[in-house]
Amino acid sequence: MNYAKVIDAALTLFPKRIKVTCIDGVTGQQIGIYKVPFSQLPAIFDKPITLDIEGHTWRVIKADPLSADEFGIFRKLKLHVLSVEQQQQASLGHNVATRHANNPLTTSTPFYQQFTLELTPDDWLQLEFLPTDALPLIQEEMALIDPILLAQNGSSLLLGYETMHIRQQTAQLGVEIPFDAFCAALPVNKKGNIRFGGDGYVENGFVVQTDNYEYYGILVNNQITHLCLTSFDCIDDEFTQVASNWDLALVNWKQCSITMC
Repeated sequence: MNYAKVIDAALTLFPKRIKVTCIDGVTGQQIGIYKVPFSQLPAIFDKPITLDIEGHTWRVIKADPLSADEFGIFRKLKLHVLSVEQQQQASLGHNVATRHANNPLTTSTPFYQQFTLELTPDDWLQLEFLPTDALPLIQEEMALIDPILLAQNGSSLLLGYETMHIRQQTAQLGVEIPFDAFCAALPVNKKGNIRFGGDGYVENGFVVQTDNYEYYGILVNNQITHLCLTSFDCIDDEFTQVASNWDLALVNWKQCSITMC
Protein backbone atom coordinates (compact mmCIF):
# COMPACT_ATOMS: atom_id res chain seq x y z
CA MET A 1 0.00 0.00 0.00
CA ASN A 2 1.22 3.50 -0.86
CA TYR A 3 0.80 5.22 2.49
CA ALA A 4 1.81 8.63 1.10
CA LYS A 5 -1.12 8.54 -1.31
CA VAL A 6 -3.46 7.44 1.46
CA ILE A 7 -2.36 10.37 3.63
CA ASP A 8 -2.70 12.83 0.74
CA ALA A 9 -6.19 11.52 0.01
CA ALA A 10 -7.18 11.82 3.67
CA LEU A 11 -5.94 15.41 3.82
CA THR A 12 -7.97 16.21 0.73
CA LEU A 13 -11.13 14.66 2.18
CA PHE A 14 -10.53 16.05 5.67
CA PRO A 15 -8.66 19.39 5.36
CA LYS A 16 -6.43 20.38 8.26
CA ARG A 17 -8.21 22.53 10.82
CA ILE A 18 -6.62 24.76 13.43
CA LYS A 19 -8.00 25.23 16.94
CA VAL A 20 -8.24 29.02 17.13
CA THR A 21 -8.85 30.63 20.52
CA CYS A 22 -10.09 34.21 20.18
CA ILE A 23 -9.44 36.65 23.02
CA ASP A 24 -11.12 40.04 23.34
CA GLY A 25 -8.34 42.55 22.70
CA VAL A 26 -9.85 45.07 25.15
CA THR A 27 -11.09 42.99 28.09
CA GLY A 28 -8.75 40.02 27.77
CA GLN A 29 -11.70 37.67 28.12
CA GLN A 30 -12.00 34.56 25.96
CA ILE A 31 -14.57 35.00 23.19
CA GLY A 32 -14.63 31.45 21.91
CA ILE A 33 -12.78 28.52 20.38
CA TYR A 34 -13.20 27.78 16.68
CA LYS A 35 -12.04 25.14 14.24
CA VAL A 36 -10.71 27.08 11.25
CA PRO A 37 -9.41 25.52 8.02
CA PHE A 38 -5.65 25.94 7.79
CA SER A 39 -6.05 27.31 4.25
CA GLN A 40 -8.08 30.27 5.54
CA LEU A 41 -5.28 31.51 7.80
CA PRO A 42 -2.31 33.62 6.65
CA ALA A 43 1.16 32.15 6.31
CA ILE A 44 2.38 34.65 8.88
CA PHE A 45 0.80 37.36 11.00
CA ASP A 46 3.21 40.11 9.98
CA LYS A 47 0.84 42.86 8.79
CA PRO A 48 -2.63 44.24 9.63
CA ILE A 49 -5.08 41.37 9.17
CA THR A 50 -8.85 41.07 9.37
CA LEU A 51 -10.38 37.60 9.59
CA ASP A 52 -13.91 36.34 9.10
CA ILE A 53 -14.57 33.40 11.44
CA GLU A 54 -18.00 31.81 11.69
CA GLY A 55 -19.84 35.01 10.85
CA HIS A 56 -17.65 37.28 12.96
CA THR A 57 -15.33 39.91 11.48
CA TRP A 58 -12.30 40.57 13.67
CA ARG A 59 -9.14 42.63 13.41
CA VAL A 60 -6.18 40.68 14.77
CA ILE A 61 -3.93 42.70 17.10
CA LYS A 62 -1.84 39.84 18.51
CA ALA A 63 -1.15 36.27 17.39
CA ASP A 64 0.61 33.40 19.12
CA PRO A 65 2.37 31.83 17.31
CA LEU A 66 2.91 34.17 14.37
CA SER A 67 3.90 31.64 11.73
CA ALA A 68 1.87 28.92 10.02
CA ASP A 69 4.99 26.75 10.27
CA GLU A 70 4.28 26.59 14.01
CA PHE A 71 0.50 26.64 14.35
CA GLY A 72 0.26 24.28 11.38
CA ILE A 73 2.22 21.64 13.31
CA PHE A 74 0.57 22.03 16.71
CA ARG A 75 -2.82 22.97 15.25
CA LYS A 76 -3.34 25.63 17.90
CA LEU A 77 -3.48 29.39 17.51
CA LYS A 78 -4.36 32.15 19.96
CA LEU A 79 -5.60 35.44 18.55
CA HIS A 80 -6.31 38.70 20.37
CA VAL A 81 -8.96 40.44 18.31
CA LEU A 82 -11.11 43.55 18.04
CA SER A 83 -14.66 43.69 16.75
CA VAL A 84 -15.69 46.23 14.11
CA GLU A 85 -17.12 48.45 16.86
CA GLN A 86 -13.97 48.20 18.98
CA GLN A 87 -11.79 49.10 16.00
CA GLN A 88 -13.54 52.46 15.69
CA GLN A 89 -12.41 53.39 19.19
CA ALA A 90 -8.93 51.85 19.06
CA SER A 91 -5.72 53.68 18.18
CA LEU A 92 -4.71 51.58 15.20
CA GLY A 93 -2.31 52.51 12.43
CA HIS A 94 -2.78 52.32 8.68
CA ASN A 95 -3.59 48.95 7.13
CA VAL A 96 -1.04 49.42 4.35
CA ALA A 97 2.24 51.28 4.02
CA THR A 98 1.28 52.85 0.71
CA ARG A 99 -1.65 53.70 -1.53
CA HIS A 100 -2.05 54.88 -5.10
CA ALA A 101 -2.62 58.62 -5.34
CA ASN A 102 -5.87 58.29 -7.27
CA ASN A 103 -8.97 56.26 -6.52
CA PRO A 104 -10.96 55.21 -9.59
CA LEU A 105 -14.17 56.83 -10.74
CA THR A 106 -17.25 54.75 -9.97
CA THR A 107 -20.56 54.14 -11.69
CA SER A 108 -23.80 52.32 -10.97
CA THR A 109 -23.42 50.21 -14.12
CA PRO A 110 -20.91 47.31 -14.17
CA PHE A 111 -18.78 46.79 -17.29
CA TYR A 112 -18.86 42.97 -17.41
CA GLN A 113 -21.38 40.97 -15.42
CA GLN A 114 -20.18 37.37 -15.02
CA PHE A 115 -18.85 38.05 -11.50
CA THR A 116 -17.79 40.86 -9.17
CA LEU A 117 -14.41 41.54 -7.55
CA GLU A 118 -14.59 43.52 -4.31
CA LEU A 119 -11.72 45.99 -3.75
CA THR A 120 -11.02 48.69 -1.17
CA PRO A 121 -8.74 51.74 -1.44
CA ASP A 122 -6.12 49.67 0.42
CA ASP A 123 -6.24 47.05 -2.37
CA TRP A 124 -6.32 49.33 -5.41
CA LEU A 125 -3.34 48.97 -7.81
CA GLN A 126 -1.11 47.35 -5.19
CA LEU A 127 0.13 44.45 -7.36
CA GLU A 128 0.66 46.33 -10.59
CA PHE A 129 2.10 45.57 -14.01
CA LEU A 130 4.18 48.51 -15.24
CA PRO A 131 6.57 49.05 -18.18
CA THR A 132 10.13 47.96 -17.52
CA ASP A 133 11.45 51.25 -18.86
CA ALA A 134 9.80 52.96 -15.88
CA LEU A 135 11.92 51.03 -13.35
CA PRO A 136 14.08 54.03 -12.31
CA LEU A 137 10.97 56.01 -11.37
CA ILE A 138 9.44 52.97 -9.64
CA GLN A 139 12.59 52.50 -7.57
CA GLU A 140 12.56 56.17 -6.56
CA GLU A 141 9.01 55.74 -5.29
CA MET A 142 9.93 52.55 -3.44
CA ALA A 143 12.74 54.38 -1.68
CA LEU A 144 10.04 56.45 0.02
CA ILE A 145 8.07 53.36 1.12
CA ASP A 146 10.97 51.25 2.40
CA PRO A 147 11.54 53.29 5.60
CA ILE A 148 7.89 52.75 6.59
CA LEU A 149 8.25 48.99 6.17
CA LEU A 150 11.56 48.91 8.03
CA ALA A 151 10.35 51.09 10.92
CA GLN A 152 8.23 48.31 12.38
CA ASN A 153 8.86 44.65 12.96
CA GLY A 154 7.35 41.55 14.53
CA SER A 155 3.84 41.42 15.89
CA SER A 156 3.64 45.22 16.22
CA LEU A 157 2.82 45.26 12.51
CA LEU A 158 -0.57 43.82 13.38
CA LEU A 159 -1.42 47.20 14.90
CA GLY A 160 -0.80 48.95 11.59
CA TYR A 161 1.74 51.32 10.07
CA GLU A 162 2.40 54.66 11.77
CA THR A 163 2.55 56.48 8.44
CA MET A 164 1.40 55.81 4.89
CA HIS A 165 3.02 56.96 1.66
CA ILE A 166 0.76 58.16 -1.16
CA ARG A 167 2.32 57.28 -4.50
CA GLN A 168 2.49 60.53 -6.46
CA GLN A 169 5.61 60.01 -8.58
CA THR A 170 4.29 56.89 -10.32
CA ALA A 171 0.60 57.85 -10.28
CA GLN A 172 0.54 58.57 -14.01
CA LEU A 173 2.22 55.32 -15.04
CA GLY A 174 0.21 52.63 -16.77
CA VAL A 175 0.17 50.27 -19.71
CA GLU A 176 -1.10 50.28 -23.29
CA ILE A 177 -2.40 46.83 -24.19
CA PRO A 178 -5.19 46.05 -26.67
CA PHE A 179 -7.83 44.25 -24.62
CA ASP A 180 -8.76 41.85 -27.43
CA ALA A 181 -5.11 40.87 -27.92
CA PHE A 182 -4.66 40.37 -24.17
CA CYS A 183 -7.69 38.07 -23.93
CA ALA A 184 -6.67 36.18 -27.07
CA ALA A 185 -3.23 35.47 -25.58
CA LEU A 186 -4.65 33.93 -22.37
CA PRO A 187 -7.03 31.05 -21.56
CA VAL A 188 -9.75 33.37 -20.25
CA ASN A 189 -12.55 31.69 -18.29
CA LYS A 190 -14.65 34.64 -17.13
CA LYS A 191 -14.90 38.42 -17.38
CA GLY A 192 -16.22 40.42 -14.46
CA ASN A 193 -16.49 43.85 -12.87
CA ILE A 194 -14.98 45.64 -9.87
CA ARG A 195 -16.97 47.02 -6.95
CA PHE A 196 -14.91 49.64 -5.17
CA GLY A 197 -15.26 50.31 -1.46
CA GLY A 198 -18.82 49.01 -1.52
CA ASP A 199 -20.00 52.28 -3.13
CA GLY A 200 -20.19 51.50 -6.83
CA TYR A 201 -18.51 49.80 -9.76
CA VAL A 202 -15.20 51.01 -11.15
CA GLU A 203 -15.90 52.97 -14.31
CA ASN A 204 -14.58 50.96 -17.27
CA GLY A 205 -13.16 48.47 -14.79
CA PHE A 206 -12.68 44.84 -15.77
CA VAL A 207 -11.63 41.54 -14.22
CA VAL A 208 -10.35 38.57 -16.23
CA GLN A 209 -9.99 35.11 -14.70
CA THR A 210 -7.80 32.31 -16.02
CA ASP A 211 -7.01 29.01 -14.32
CA ASN A 212 -3.91 30.60 -12.76
CA TYR A 213 -4.58 34.28 -12.21
CA GLU A 214 -7.14 37.00 -11.66
CA TYR A 215 -6.27 40.16 -13.59
CA TYR A 216 -8.03 43.48 -13.13
CA GLY A 217 -7.70 47.01 -14.39
CA ILE A 218 -9.23 49.79 -16.46
CA LEU A 219 -10.13 50.00 -20.15
CA VAL A 220 -10.18 53.13 -22.30
CA ASN A 221 -11.34 52.70 -25.89
CA ASN A 222 -10.76 48.94 -25.57
CA GLN A 223 -7.16 49.55 -24.46
CA ILE A 224 -5.95 48.38 -21.05
CA THR A 225 -4.50 51.42 -19.28
CA HIS A 226 -3.97 49.79 -15.86
CA LEU A 227 -3.30 46.08 -15.29
CA CYS A 228 -2.96 44.34 -11.92
CA LEU A 229 -3.15 40.96 -10.23
CA THR A 230 -5.14 40.14 -7.12
CA SER A 231 -2.41 37.73 -5.97
CA PHE A 232 0.91 36.29 -7.11
CA ASP A 233 3.02 33.34 -5.92
CA CYS A 234 5.75 32.59 -8.44
CA ILE A 235 6.80 32.97 -12.06
CA ASP A 236 5.15 30.50 -14.42
CA ASP A 237 4.52 30.23 -18.17
CA GLU A 238 1.46 32.46 -18.14
CA PHE A 239 3.16 35.20 -16.16
CA THR A 240 6.19 35.00 -18.44
CA GLN A 241 3.97 35.33 -21.50
CA VAL A 242 2.23 38.46 -20.21
CA ALA A 243 5.44 40.10 -18.97
CA SER A 244 7.39 39.27 -22.14
CA ASN A 245 4.69 40.11 -24.68
CA TRP A 246 4.24 43.64 -23.34
CA ASP A 247 7.63 44.23 -21.68
CA LEU A 248 6.23 44.51 -18.17
CA ALA A 249 7.44 44.12 -14.60
CA LEU A 250 5.16 43.19 -11.70
CA VAL A 251 5.44 45.72 -8.88
CA ASN A 252 4.30 44.68 -5.40
CA TRP A 253 3.95 48.04 -3.71
CA LYS A 254 2.95 46.60 -0.34
CA GLN A 255 6.22 44.66 -0.09
CA CYS A 256 8.40 46.98 -2.20
CA SER A 257 9.40 44.17 -4.55
CA ILE A 258 9.69 43.85 -8.33
CA THR A 259 9.30 40.62 -10.32
CA MET A 260 10.66 40.38 -13.85
CA CYS A 261 11.21 37.57 -16.32
